[in-house]
Amino acid sequence: MTGTPQHEAEPGGDGKHQPVLRVLHRGQHYAVRFWHATPDPWAVVSFEYWKPDPSLDGEFAAEGFFRHRGMNAFGIMAARNDWFQDDEILEVIAAINAVAAGWKLIGYGGSMGGFAAINFFHDLHLSSVVAVIPQFSIDAAKAPYETRWQDEAAAIAFRHDKIAAIAPVTQGWAIFDPWCVDGRHMADIQRVHSLFELRVPFGGHDIMGMLQQADVYTSMFTDMLEERFDPAAFRRRWRVARRRSARFWLGLSAALLARGNAAGALRAALQASALAPPEPGWAVLAEADARAALGERGTARALLTGLVENPVFGVMAAERLARWAEPPPASPRPRWRRIAGRLRRMLTRRLR
Repeated sequence: MTGTPQHEAEPGGDGKHQPVLRVLHRGQHYAVRFWHATPDPWAVVSFEYWKPDPSLDGEFAAEGFFRHRGMNAFGIMAARNDWFQDDEILEVIAAINAVAAGWKLIGYGGSMGGFAAINFFHDLHLSSVVAVIPQFSIDAAKAPYETRWQDEAAAIAFRHDKIAAIAPVTQGWAIFDPWCVDGRHMADIQRVHSLFELRVPFGGHDIMGMLQQADVYTSMFTDMLEERFDPAAFRRRWRVARRRSARFWLGLSAALLARGNAAGALRAALQASALAPPEPGWAVLAEADARAALGERGTARALLTGLVENPVFGVMAAERLARWAEPPPASPRPRWRRIAGRLRRMLTRRLR
């Protein structure tokens, strides 16, 4: 419930403001932590992203980032991945508005949190937003192309899902990969709103991880929050920095393979392996997929043998091994051979 803030602190002996953590709200579904770093009437409102084990305990999304940089931040945490649809969210909004009336607030969130930052933009009187890979909705009635969180969606009553109905949001940035389903979400969002877009191909739904590997996320994020982001300068830096990200090469490998360029996909997968990705199983899968597409099924099967017992990649490896154990489909004869065959048959008939 919303109540008396906890962890309140008095000003320091020198009269200067001392950083303090306050818990503005803790209910059944949501909690709000307020990191009050400076007396400046400016703060970020950070919405939690999807988590495999959501909790109201611990730190909120990017809390360490805000603490380290001395930035005021409200963190909205969720007990379950419900896209902030329970009516309790109204108590959360009231608690933040009571503390930050008249402040300049910037919304932030990734995925589920990116959706919420746009969805509750006007309720929180935000001046801007930084939404990373946001959804337009996960309600099948509104976004039938979204299938990644069907279990969560089935348990949600979408009482506060209103991106399509609110007044246009025109201040802020949306970061997404236009080549995956997140691009479809952004197209729907932009039919109503008018956010600046930062398109980052080949990141999929792990753009933050890809940008962090390339060591460009921190500066990009800080500049966006402080409303001084230079997209042209970022793109120049990104073209060089992306070569350091294994996730970039894996995304490029998948895109090339989907477009029938198996040789290019293999080169990209090998580049990812050379960068020692934190989860090398993805690079092994990418290389195996490319080699199988090139007709090197034996090599592909050998690569996957060591992954079968892996708790993360075992199912994917076993599925591929079972599929590749079947004989490859017969390739149609090249067109020139089909034409030559027809000519031979025509000549044979005439000579009879």
